[in-house]
Amino acid sequence: MSYSIWMLEYSHCKEHPVGCIFYGVWDGTTRMFAYSYAYIEGNGHKILVDVGHDNRGSNQAYNDANAIVDFQAPDVVLAKLGVTPEEIDTVILTHAHYDHAGAARWFPNATFLLQRVELESSRWALDNAHLYASIIGALDPEDVTMLEELAASGRLQLLDGPVENLFPGLHIRTALDTHTMGGQYVVVESGGDNWVVTGDALYSYENAEGINGSGVPVNIGFGGGSGWRGLQIIDEMTRTAGDTNRLVIVHEYDTFRRHPSRRYDDELHVAELVLAPGEQSRIDEPARTTAKSPARTASGTVAHKEH
Repeated sequence: MSYSIWMLEYSHCKEHPVGCIFYGVWDGTTRMFAYSYAYIEGNGHKILVDVGHDNRGSNQAYNDANAIVDFQAPDVVLAKLGVTPEEIDTVILTHAHYDHAGAARWFPNATFLLQRVELESSRWALDNAHLYASIIGALDPEDVTMLEELAASGRLQLLDGPVENLFPGLHIRTALDTHTMGGQYVVVESGGDNWVVTGDALYSYENAEGINGSGVPVNIGFGGGSGWRGLQIIDEMTRTAGDTNRLVIVHEYDTFRRHPSRRYDDELHVAELVLAPGEQSRIDEPARTTAKSPARTASGTVAHKEH
């Protein structure tokens, strides 16, 4: 069994607060922050882990509020790999936040998978927003309704825990009570290695490696669950991957420096993470990207703003 994996950037924020990325680091600095999803192909399947946000309706209002720019729709992004949204047969949603689930409408032939507790807790939190508004800022009520409708139609399968071998060598694991109440992540076996698509348990390699490579894991700054549980999941994912470079962190701009990548004319990147035997590169003129890693201060924060 073997899969090919790509990380596809579909928008980004050029000045994302570092305090949102690292728990306890609130110094007003910013860094480039990718918005991406993972495309996995192999064993007769074309799979997305998350679908990103949309560019209309309430999703657009969230984009504007968070200075998210350079959006490209899934048909444009997937075309860089020669794939169409209609070809996607499976979508694994790590959680219900708008930047991971909002563009579900683009995939008419896909079966969606989400933890039941994620959908139910999302509705519960919205119904009790008077108390939980400060930790559900990325939860779009229209998306939750859309997911409920997908579940009612049978196109969204609600899971009650981990799934081993959803397809041969592709597994779903839970990350409950971390970034959200019902998060999940994906483990992909390819080439004898494990690749872990983390969802938002991590925003940066430094969440696992420690700020400036200190070796001390640090939670994300924007999490609604248990800090203790968040660190346990970061450790679990890191051990499963065996190498932090095999953590697929969809908000990590440094991915495009660490892996063969291509920056396109739309200012967005595709990282080619691993290719199955016999699979040819799908990024034109594959080379290390020109994506810049912002300079860091001794505390690990960004020393300048990247534009």
